[in-house]
Amino acid sequence: MKKIRLTPLNIITALSLTLGVVLLFQKQAMISPVEQSMKGLWMAICLLAAVISFLSDQIFRKFIPLLRNIWVIECAFIVFTIVLVFLFKTALR
Repeated sequence: MKKIRLTPLNIITALSLTLGVVLLFQKQAMISPVEQSMKGLWMAICLLAAVISFLSDQIFRKFIPLLRNIWVIECAFIVFTIVLVFLFKTALR
């Protein structure tokens, strides 16, 4: 039996998929067309985030054998990504 290795990007993938499924099955009563399209956009973003984090996790696992090092590098990757998103948001204002 192969040992299961939990990593930060696995957690991000699970959270993204969970949020996407919650948005998919959310009650549709009295939602305007604009809110409906925004809900679809958020579902697409959650799916894209899940795919990207899953693929990134697989790449990191292939090239970094130690679980401790994977945690450090993946946490740094997540922080770097969040900082870039905030920089782009402030630059576009």
